Amino acid sequence: MSQLLFSIAVFLAAHVVPSYQPLRQQLVDRMGERSFMSAYGVVSLVLFIWVIASYLNAPYVELWLMQTWMRHTVLLVMFFVCLLWVCAFSQPNPFSLGKGGKGYDPARPGIVALTRHPALVGLAGWSFSHILPNGDLASLLFFGTMGALSLYGPRSMVQKRQRQLGYERWQSLMDQTKRGWPQIGLMRWIATVLLYIGLVIAHEPVIGVAPIYWP
Repeated sequence: MSQLLFSIAVFLAAHVVPSYQPLRQQLVDRMGERSFMSAYGVVSLVLFIWVIASYLNAPYVELWLMQTWMRHTVLLVMFFVCLLWVCAFSQPNPFSLGKGGKGYDPARPGIVALTRHPALVGLAGWSFSHILPNGDLASLLFFGTMGALSLYGPRSMVQKRQRQLGYERWQSLMDQTKRGWPQIGLMRWIATVLLYIGLVIAHEPVIGVAPIYWP
C-alpha cells in the first residue's frame, strides 16, 4: 500500500504544483507554452500509468461488501459520463478542457449550457461512482484521488482561461451564455451510446471485471 500512497502523492503534486501561477509562468517563459504543455502531458501520462500499476498491485483490504444496487448505479452514472465526454470533445468550449473555444456561440452553447466543465464533471462521475462497488482500501484511495483532482480542476481551469481570454472577454462570454438543458444533437447521442457499449464490452478483457453479469 505504501507504493500506491507514494505514487498518488507524486501524481497530485505534479498536477497541483505546476498550477501555481508564478512557477507555471517561469516554466512557460523558459520552455515556451507548447513545449511546456507537451512535457506536462507526457509526465502526467507516465505518472498516471504508475498510479494504475500501483493500484493493481496493492494488497486487498476490504472495507465493505458490494451490493447489486452499487453495480447498477455505476452503469447508470457511466452513461451520462459518456455523454459528458462526447460533448466535451466535440462541442466548442472556451471555459475548460475539450475542443477549445473556436466557433463557440453563447446562444447555442451545447453542453456548456449545463456545465462549463463537462470533461471534469464526467471524470468526477466516473471516479466517485466506481468507489461504490469497489469496497477496498486501494480502490478508495485511487478513485478518491481521481475524484478529488476532478473537483480541483475547475478552479485551475477558470484561472487559466481568464488569463488566456482576458477577464473582460471571459466574463462577457459567461454573461452571454444561455443556461438550461443543452442541445446535444442526434449524432452525439449515437456516439454516446456507442462509447458506452464499447466501454461495457471492453471492461472485462481490459480491467478483468465484468460490469454486467448475465444469468
